[in-house]
Amino acid sequence: MKISVAMCTYFGEEFVKEQLDSILNQSHKVDEIIICDDSSKDNTLTICEEVLKKNDVSYIIKKNKNNLGFIKNFYQCLALCTGDIIFFSDQDDVWKPNKVEKIVQVFNDNADALLVFTDADVVNQNLEGNDSLLNGVSFDRHFLDNTEAEINSLLNDNFVTGATMAIRKELKDIVISNAPCKECPHDYWLAFMAALNKGLYCCEEPLIYYRQHDSNTIGINKKYTFNRLKKLFSSDSQKYLENQYSELRLPVLYGFRRELEKVNNVQYLSIVDQKIKFWKDRENFFGGSLIKNLLVVLRSLMKGEQRKNRNARNAVLMDFVKALALAKKI
Repeated sequence: MKISVAMCTYFGEEFVKEQLDSILNQSHKVDEIIICDDSSKDNTLTICEEVLKKNDVSYIIKKNKNNLGFIKNFYQCLALCTGDIIFFSDQDDVWKPNKVEKIVQVFNDNADALLVFTDADVVNQNLEGNDSLLNGVSFDRHFLDNTEAEINSLLNDNFVTGATMAIRKELKDIVISNAPCKECPHDYWLAFMAALNKGLYCCEEPLIYYRQHDSNTIGINKKYTFNRLKKLFSSDSQKYLENQYSELRLPVLYGFRRELEKVNNVQYLSIVDQKIKFWKDRENFFGGSLIKNLLVVLRSLMKGEQRKNRNARNAVLMDFVKALALAKKI
């Protein structure tokens, strides 16, 4: 069984050596490392080359002439991988020594497994801390009770983090041959396709140190500092992720719906349409009337809609905060 690692880099010189060292020192050795760099201007690739040329591992380092963005870059990296099992890697985490061994065992024990994701220890830039990543994304093992539960829970919120996951090449072939949703993060789309093909598995053991710092493209459990609150209440909806809401969710859900139309599953289409309606009700939160925004939240609260359409444990509170923050400023 050939093991590939797909790593995307972008201005990663500070932590990338530590990550590569952790990958190369696994109890179950990897066979191939593919690195796609999204036009870094620092020493990221020099460091990668120095580390990899000293080790007995096949590798490719590709530097993009133009910045592709992390979604396109990961798909490009995935397409270059030739392994039977493909692990995804961020540039700034650290793998525990038995990560590959543990995940390969899940694949060996479950012939139908297409994607395996794990827990992680959420740490700061100095690798301090041990908060659970799965707890941070409000994961519940009942999300995986059956395919309908998996689809419903994934349509609510993504709970599969790319830095923890590995896939079979069969899932790679499915995704590469069918154009993925360009608005959807790669890990979210791969998890959805794995669930749709009855191959989503979880190992609840933390197998990486998931490093959080100011340069993360996507982070978790980031505290609302003054600067984040300032962005949340900003009147510029295009500038910050913090003050966007339905704008982030609806394009992804439309992409999932297009995929579900192909399999023509009425039950799943009904589920995704319920999620789309929930978010369309919030489409005019930004710059809308505070009264109207709050009425939307209150009506949903009375119907239990936040609980049905979000996995987050504080979904109602989040809804109220967004309704308030995004309303038209007087």
